[in-house]
Amino acid sequence: MRHDPTMDTGTDHLQPWYRQFWPWFLIALPGSVVIAGLTTVYIAFHGADRLVNDNYYRDGLAINLRLEQDQLAMEMGLTADFRLDNESGELFITLRGAEVSAPTLLLQLVHPVDDKRDRELTLSLMAPNHYRADLDTQLNYRYYLRLLPNPEREWRLNGEINFSETNQVTLLAQ
Repeated sequence: MRHDPTMDTGTDHLQPWYRQFWPWFLIALPGSVVIAGLTTVYIAFHGADRLVNDNYYRDGLAINLRLEQDQLAMEMGLTADFRLDNESGELFITLRGAEVSAPTLLLQLVHPVDDKRDRELTLSLMAPNHYRADLDTQLNYRYYLRLLPNPEREWRLNGEINFSETNQVTLLAQ
């Protein structure tokens, strides 16, 4: 029996459902919503902010101490030139204003968003008002800087730096 093209009902050209476009398109719509929902849940749990500290009284007392540290640094006329040598990994701080006799300084690098990137460095006295420290890793992010004498912490200087743009900044009493 020969095949007559005029008698063609179209059943010879039907493909199985899994080879057609529209079933996969209709499955992809809710599938993409499920994937987006799971991604949102992952981001919510792994990027969650820490809880607010509930010890407000202690934090209030600490604010007064910080204000006193800033006031003393202003009275002493202190500023600090911060410079990072990227090639050697050395960090240098030169204090200007009153002469400081602290054997070491504490430099706090506070990342504005991720507390896992926060760092504390101890700088050693090289000469009067000249301090240095060695870095073990390259710094690439933006940080808030706090400089305090160690261990007394009687004054404080502040600043901000983005290590991807510059490697030096002046710290001031605020």
